[in-house]
Amino acid sequence: MRCWSWCVIGMSLFNMYNSIFQAVGKWKTSLLLAVLRLGVIFSVLCFLLDALFGATGLMWVQAITDTLSCLIAMVLYERFKRSLIREIAAKPAVAVPVTSNRIVAISREFGSGGRTIGKEVAAQLGIPCYDSELIDKISAESGFAREYIEKYGEYALSDTLYENAVAGRGQDGQSSADKIWFAQKKVITDLAEAGPCVIVGRCADYILQDVADCLTVFVHASDAKRAERIVSVYGQREESPVQRLHDKDRKRRAYYELYTGTQWGRADNYDLCLDSGKIGIDRCVSMIVNLYQATLKHPS
Repeated sequence: MRCWSWCVIGMSLFNMYNSIFQAVGKWKTSLLLAVLRLGVIFSVLCFLLDALFGATGLMWVQAITDTLSCLIAMVLYERFKRSLIREIAAKPAVAVPVTSNRIVAISREFGSGGRTIGKEVAAQLGIPCYDSELIDKISAESGFAREYIEKYGEYALSDTLYENAVAGRGQDGQSSADKIWFAQKKVITDLAEAGPCVIVGRCADYILQDVADCLTVFVHASDAKRAERIVSVYGQREESPVQRLHDKDRKRRAYYELYTGTQWGRADNYDLCLDSGKIGIDRCVSMIVNLYQATLKHPS
């Protein structure tokens, strides 16, 4: 039991470092570690410890193998991290294109009415609103099917940051979600540079923070109000309305935090946070429109 308990520590840390190398596209390093662990260290220790200590030595082979493999992985990771820091420091700063176009970027909890608010704001301001329209543009840019973008373009596969960071990586270190993200980023940036507009969701508030004159809004509401709304808009389903809300929001939060490194729904990340359940859809629209027009006339 002591032998196998010790194995858990080394094995867990080794798998973590090996997954990191896979995630960043260092597949040769990952392969080297795997071959060293089971093809070299394990085999050598089996013969060596059996000859020296017999059955007792064999019991410790796996624990020692995982410990040595973990130490080697740690050394390789530290070397990789230092090389990455040097590479970043050596790169010249690239100027970010800035447009004077005024953009409204609306993030929202599921069922809070953010989509409805965005469309009405755009109608009153006389500018285009991009919501579901983004899906077709991202599909064309990325090459992924529209249905795939609709299902995974704004939602993480898992609730945990670690699982999302390492899931589905190819030899180039990118997952399908990464490729969609880069396509989405380009589409949203191009739309902002083309002219004033309202963009709903898809991390537009983060993407445009250094690109455009962006008014960022977060729309939220109580579970009760949102549950009532999604039943009236989308209909009743087998899954309870509150469970649907929490599932959608959890995946949106995980996606946002994975690609932005900031907290979804945190008040100080937005210019304006509105509780649509308390103040109503119409008043949310009027507040955004008034703020948009006021800041155009009197920029900070």
